[in-house]
Amino acid sequence: MVEQGLEGHIPLSALRPMYRALAAVNAAVGLDETLQAIADGVVSCTPFQHVVVKVVRPGGDLEVTHVAGPESVRDVLLSKVIPGAAMKRAMEDSESWGRLCFLRDAATVFGEEDVPVHVPEESPVDSPDPDAWLQDFCLMAPMYGPGDELVGVISVDVPTDGRIPRMWVREILEAFAEQAAIAIVNANRHELATARMARLEREREALRKDIAQRQQHEADLRHQARHDPLTGLANSAELRERLADLVADGVPLAVYFCDLDLFKSINDTFGHAIGDLVLRHVADRLRNAVRGGDIVARLGGDEFVVVAVDVGRAEAYALLDRLDQAFAHPVTVDGHPPQLVGASLGIAYDPATEQSDLVAKERAEELLSAADSKMYARKRSRAAISRLTAQAWPTRTEPARRTDVAPQRSRSPRPDPEPQPDTAS
Repeated sequence: MVEQGLEGHIPLSALRPMYRALAAVNAAVGLDETLQAIADGVVSCTPFQHVVVKVVRPGGDLEVTHVAGPESVRDVLLSKVIPGAAMKRAMEDSESWGRLCFLRDAATVFGEEDVPVHVPEESPVDSPDPDAWLQDFCLMAPMYGPGDELVGVISVDVPTDGRIPRMWVREILEAFAEQAAIAIVNANRHELATARMARLEREREALRKDIAQRQQHEADLRHQARHDPLTGLANSAELRERLADLVADGVPLAVYFCDLDLFKSINDTFGHAIGDLVLRHVADRLRNAVRGGDIVARLGGDEFVVVAVDVGRAEAYALLDRLDQAFAHPVTVDGHPPQLVGASLGIAYDPATEQSDLVAKERAEELLSAADSKMYARKRSRAAISRLTAQAWPTRTEPARRTDVAPQRSRSPRPDPEPQPDTAS
């Protein structure tokens, strides 16, 4: 219970609640918690039961942000806006109690400005006691920041004893308002700094996204410049650079040159769109035939190159067989009949011999040229075998006749033997 104290002296029992209330105000985080702590603190360290906190908004008007007291007060005043000019006139028309402003006819003063006013039923309209607290009374504690700039106003009403507050109560309220103003300024600064930090973080995040998008765009451009757009395989530039690096590092490797045998007929028969699908199927088969670290490239048209990395000679020729098998099955695309796409392969093997960068580039070209030459030699060999097969089994347009058989005893001709498939490797 707060002691009455002597006139002009603040009782110790009143200081303790004020210190606790100010500690709660200073411990609040953010402007909203700070303002609510101010409203609750005035109730706890003064006799007043109704406390309204108004905060100056940009433009100079004041908004009722927090209320401590009955729900009826909240319903009437919370979130209401008081014009800054009306508040200034009310403070000028009031009695000055130090820095406090006491209005004896608040309803009349604010009513003229069309400002909502709560009339407490607990207080009498009139009383013969000159110290009685009446319904029209209002005590305001302005809160000033640096440079005496108004940051808010604390309005109090309905003291518990029903009387005009003693001097020590006014001093408690005035001191509390001074500290509350500092807390509001600090809370505003904190929220402004927090908002700036959030904005900076958003800007940094937007910058990070922009940089990531630019880097991804550059990576896409680099990928497009070094890869075949149809199959996604490495292109000639990528192949030659990686092959030269492997040769320079002395990695044992095998280079396979692959040229499709029947691709032109597919293009001529079904069109380039189907031909492109066939090329994609071929690329997928080559990818599936090699290991993860090997290189598969398309040089253009129907020419492909495979580089097997870190392989011995026996393993290199085993891979040649697997690549041959990749073309053993027909390709079916877009509902068209299966098409057998053959391929001629040439291999060039290079053991592990470390080279300088200049020599490595020359050696890489030599390996590609050697694999290409062997591929064409193999293709010519298969074509020669095909011609021999065609000559051994000529196509006849009419039945063969034997000249040593009497004409009257004609026979049905035997069927021509079927041509044998090309088994040359």
